[in-house]
Amino acid sequence: MDLIIQNNANLFPRDQIRIERLEVAPYPDGRRVKVTTQITPFRERPNLDIAIFDADGARVASSSVIGAMTFKLELNLHLRGDTAPEGTFSVRVKLYFDDIDAPQDAKQAQFHIEPSASGDE
Repeated sequence: MDLIIQNNANLFPRDQIRIERLEVAPYPDGRRVKVTTQITPFRERPNLDIAIFDADGARVASSSVIGAMTFKLELNLHLRGDTAPEGTFSVRVKLYFDDIDAPQDAKQAQFHIEPSASGDE
């Protein structure tokens, strides 16, 4: 298996791995958010730290991917809190191998949840 991976010209070495695309889509219930990331095809599996922050900068959802297995990842994150979320939020994704505090790449995106979307109808 290692021979196939190391000799595959379509897979990139560790230092060339980047987050190619970040898409964010809140669900109509206002409590869940679909986060999709596309990563450069890799030989060595990277790690991802995904966090959602509210307008005040408080972390309201997070997830970690250790040793990603695929180039495209789709995760559903649930927003924490007792009150229905609304307003502008930001998603930050860090790609790293050894040190989360020294990411190799990072992307950020914003999204908005309307007050009506988070109501219990």
